[in-house]
Amino acid sequence: MRLDLEDIRMLAGRAAHNTPADAAEAVIMATSSALTRFAGNRIHQNVAETDSQLSIRAVIGTRTGVANTNRLDDDSILRCAAAAAEAARHAPQDPDFPGLPDPQSLTIPSRFEHASSSFDARRRAQAARDIIIQSEARGLVAAGTVEIGEYAVAVASSLDVDAAMQADHARATVLSMGENGASGWASFLANDPSSLSPSALGSHAATMAERSVDPIELDTGTYPVVLAPEAVADILDFVGYLGFGAKAFAEGSSFLVGAAGTQVMDPRISIYDDALSPATIGLSFDYEGQPKRRTPLIEGGIARGPVTDSYYSAKLGIPNTGHALPAPNMYGPIPLNIEMKAGDSTPEEMIASVERGVYVTRFHYVNVEDPMRLVLTGMTRDGTFLIEDGELSRPVKNLRFTQDVLEAFSRVRAIGSQRMLVGSDEAAATLAPALMLDSWAFTGRSG
Repeated sequence: MRLDLEDIRMLAGRAAHNTPADAAEAVIMATSSALTRFAGNRIHQNVAETDSQLSIRAVIGTRTGVANTNRLDDDSILRCAAAAAEAARHAPQDPDFPGLPDPQSLTIPSRFEHASSSFDARRRAQAARDIIIQSEARGLVAAGTVEIGEYAVAVASSLDVDAAMQADHARATVLSMGENGASGWASFLANDPSSLSPSALGSHAATMAERSVDPIELDTGTYPVVLAPEAVADILDFVGYLGFGAKAFAEGSSFLVGAAGTQVMDPRISIYDDALSPATIGLSFDYEGQPKRRTPLIEGGIARGPVTDSYYSAKLGIPNTGHALPAPNMYGPIPLNIEMKAGDSTPEEMIASVERGVYVTRFHYVNVEDPMRLVLTGMTRDGTFLIEDGELSRPVKNLRFTQDVLEAFSRVRAIGSQRMLVGSDEAAATLAPALMLDSWAFTGRSG
């Protein structure tokens, strides 16, 4: 059984105040998850997991040390505290370390829907079956997952930081496959599992698979594209990770260096990180117990940012936006709740306006070619279509792209009016619309 919110709040406070150091911070995450997995049109796995993790950061002067445990009895907490202090004593001094942050006023939204009780194994199995039927009835084969997760997080410090929140989420995915290249994908993510329509999700994937039979080879080159929300989210995740973290900015490896305050994208594009949005999931404070703030990354095409934690706020002399990750980490603060502002177009209107172009459902195996210019490479997957004379005409074999994102996002034709929440874990989610761009560089074929 997962520990409840008040349990971990009390334990985090006890750990922070009993660490033999100048100052200390304790983070406890208690999680429970359940997953139903299916393949070959049948359920083949049903698993559940419960865990609690404690991390203590001890501060001695400007030295810090971290220790972790998943045993939360009194003796184990004290041993973990002693280990963190010992690690701090042997750590190098960091003259830039500003000390642990003071407590701040927090806004805690309601994001706990009791998913595990309302979406138990029986209901997950029924949801999986409803998804599968849509492929099975059309001679296709479905594979995917139906998952729920609950978690509670508490952050406490010897400076009287006291932050605690519980949340949950539901996720479902389906890949529908058939002969002669048939492949279609759909996914769902939300706080509330009751908003999942398994039949609609399964039908969408199966329809895409039916349409993708016998794909043609398309010549490499630059084409106008309509990117579905999942494809847009794939790109936005990399934009946030590469460009808008304070560590990358401070080290000079972000495109923001020399570009902040300048026009870098189409004026219609605005991108924010907003953990308080009612449409997203996750925590409303960071792993230092500081409030997450709605932070403009791109505003009217103008570069803003970066996001910060207490360390980089002090180092760069800019406000703390509340984006600390658990210490220690190699990334520094990064945006976890990215959203692009919606436009006024529908995917159908976008497609209808294209004489010859490409529709992309999602990308796969995206990698970085040049972080300073935001050049990415990757492949299309599970629903790539040629657009001819305003219609999806023929399926296309998957293509490899190599694209300067800033360049592509400077040539926007339309932005979707509806947005979709996309994410792979409980900590991060991206709210993305469909997007129509003047050009996207396809540099090879991937199968």
